Amino acid sequence: MLRQFVSSFTGRLMTLLLGLIVLLALFFPVTTSTERAWWPPLVLALASAGGWWGWQRLVNYWTKHPGHHRTWAVGLWGVLLVVQLLIALTCVAAPRADLALVHQQALALINGHTTWGPYFHTYPNNVTLTLLLAGLLKIGRELFGTATGVFLNLVQFGWLDLGLAIMAHHLRRHNPVTANLFVVLATTCIPLYTYGLTTYSDIWVLPVGLIVLVTSQRLRQATTWGRWLVAALTLSLTLTGAILLKANLVVFALAVLLWLWILPATRRFGRTGVTLLLGLCLLGGNVGVHAGQRAAGFHPATAATLPVTSWIAMSWNPDYSGTYNRADAQAVIHQPTAAGKRRVARQQFRTAIHLIQKTRRLLATGTFDGFNSNSAFMRLPNWVRNQSPRLRWLLANWAQISYLTLLEVTLVAGLRQWHARRWSAGFLLGSLMTLGLAAFHVIFWETAERYALPLLPLFLTGAAVGLTTPAWQWQFHWPHTWWRRGGVSLIVLVALLQLGLLSTTPINQTVRVVSQNEGRYYQPHFVTLASQQTVTQAFTAPVAFNQLKIDPGHTHLGRLTIRRHGRIIWRSAKTTRLNRCRLPQQPAGHYQLTVTNTQAKPLRLHQAQTTAPL
Repeated sequence: MLRQFVSSFTGRLMTLLLGLIVLLALFFPVTTSTERAWWPPLVLALASAGGWWGWQRLVNYWTKHPGHHRTWAVGLWGVLLVVQLLIALTCVAAPRADLALVHQQALALINGHTTWGPYFHTYPNNVTLTLLLAGLLKIGRELFGTATGVFLNLVQFGWLDLGLAIMAHHLRRHNPVTANLFVVLATTCIPLYTYGLTTYSDIWVLPVGLIVLVTSQRLRQATTWGRWLVAALTLSLTLTGAILLKANLVVFALAVLLWLWILPATRRFGRTGVTLLLGLCLLGGNVGVHAGQRAAGFHPATAATLPVTSWIAMSWNPDYSGTYNRADAQAVIHQPTAAGKRRVARQQFRTAIHLIQKTRRLLATGTFDGFNSNSAFMRLPNWVRNQSPRLRWLLANWAQISYLTLLEVTLVAGLRQWHARRWSAGFLLGSLMTLGLAAFHVIFWETAERYALPLLPLFLTGAAVGLTTPAWQWQFHWPHTWWRRGGVSLIVLVALLQLGLLSTTPINQTVRVVSQNEGRYYQPHFVTLASQQTVTQAFTAPVAFNQLKIDPGHTHLGRLTIRRHGRIIWRSAKTTRLNRCRLPQQPAGHYQLTVTNTQAKPLRLHQAQTTAPL
């Protein structure tokens, strides 16, 4: 009776959460510097309904023509791999903020330098990722002579495809149409590409949910002890690796264990065995990782580490919707002792717990902040760079429409199961994982869009299964009476007019030809110029440019000089605002930029100190 109550409560709570997310994603998606102009809610709603109808028509076609499922599967996988290969070869993102510091430390390790920067003593959670990245860069150097961004792109897309292939194979055993639809949904999912180009922990935990779903199901379906042991080991090792890279995924482990214990046992001592095996893997993984960290020269500094209460305090700050904010973090970091850090963190708690705002920040945006994670590129096709504001606008809205469609289909699947009072085991496991991660970040921890990224594959799977399971489907019926048809047509016309007005509005956004924004995060570095002193920086402009911004967040005065092939081609006035300086349009090419301090007082400019390419 208790098991039935827990299952029913979990399924209903997940369905209610899906309904809330749909409303937030439709009416209140998070607006950032990239996603500035969301389409109106009516347009988003109709577009997602159109996408739903289109996927359903495709499913109906495949169901009526069952003889070509394998051919379709080969073709769909071919399209996905070709698109990924083109993106991996032509787009190389420049590491920024945490990514840049991790990348720099990884390069230092493979070059034999084992001195760790102060950043890692404050944020030791990124040490394991740094060791993983160092290993990959070393392999890339051995194979290709250089640790290139293209190599990392290929490895990351390959890891993502492994998770997709495992789930597609599992779905194909039950219904080939579901597997093919899953591949189509993955191919059209924008965040899978944006995060495939981002070398950070997010891409490494992205497929974990898929592997966990499949191995958990195989665990319960195993007919021999050998198959059970393989599934249990795979599940335990996957969860252990994910937790060591990103500790918040401990909620996935708890979700799996709770799921196993609330469902009827399929094997004697099976649930106890999985629990013990997972505990042993976590213990062994922690011991091994700490040994590897010590071997790489890292020794934790307790007095420098941000305490747990600091992250919780930031998550409860109503001024930032639960996101990480530098002001709160710096107040804690500047305390010299661990006790002082804990004291300041406790003082930062706010009385207002803003759960809806944090839920919106975490789950309302279909891009998962992927475009802001890749704000600068070392390699990018020129036509993409020139059209980047419009392309990002279109792709962001495409991602939002796709996300809404996934949520709506999964919501209907939940409602149909609620009505039938029968909950699928897979839906319950996905619900526990989703509810656990959402509760962790909404109630306790700091919040950001990318923290919900491990849930995206669960939504992809839920939509693929929901669209191909007749008992979970919502059939579309075109209204037959003239007034209903007229009403629907009027709604569509209004939506098209709104979209037309929005799409013809100019997008005034500066195209970043080349940028370098490091040297500001965590531990700022500066170069100080005395009066009449200069500093010169070479740069390559891949396309034409007509504006320079030096230290955009500050109003500095000085003179800018641009040289090409040793000749001065442009010089500003003696006293010019460095943060926004216009000049005649210059063609693509190699340049040298010189900044001269023409004032009597010293001039401090941010400077990045790194051995990694920026």
